[in-house]
Amino acid sequence: MKRFLFAALGMLLSMAAVPDIVSGARAEETPLLAEHGAWQAFKTKQNGKDVCFVSSKPTTSEPKNVKRGDIFILISYFQDGSVKNQVQILIGYPFKTGSTAQLTIDGKKKFELFTDGENAWARKTETDNDIVAAMKRGAKAVITGTSQRGTETTDTFSLKGISAAIDAVMKACKV
Repeated sequence: MKRFLFAALGMLLSMAAVPDIVSGARAEETPLLAEHGAWQAFKTKQNGKDVCFVSSKPTTSEPKNVKRGDIFILISYFQDGSVKNQVQILIGYPFKTGSTAQLTIDGKKKFELFTDGENAWARKTETDNDIVAAMKRGAKAVITGTSQRGTETTDTFSLKGISAAIDAVMKACKV
């Protein structure tokens, strides 16, 4: 249950802040700590405590003719240590109910993620840790999923700069 509560908090944080932050509309509320390659590092406050996260947008999204909202990978860290390496995918459309999303690192390491609305997460903290470790060693991440309408999508993310971005948020949030 605790894992779900943190996932829900991450979802609210990301939905409220990240799309606007990346576009610059609310940068004063969630300052950009650093940019490293394809990744950005942010720090904000949640209930008086520091919350840090890294995010990246896809380098390519398929199919191209599909209308979608914002697409991100987020990895969250809470100052109190209750959340570390929490991976969240915002896919820009409602996933098909009951479906899973697939995350593949460099075509080798594969992870199945549960979906809820426009979001996907790992079921266990250990899986989040494995995903982040693989991402730090990898060059690209590919997310595949199916929308409510049955459209299959593929989003490719560069992993260039992810280690430096994570180091920046871990330092900023003292994790």
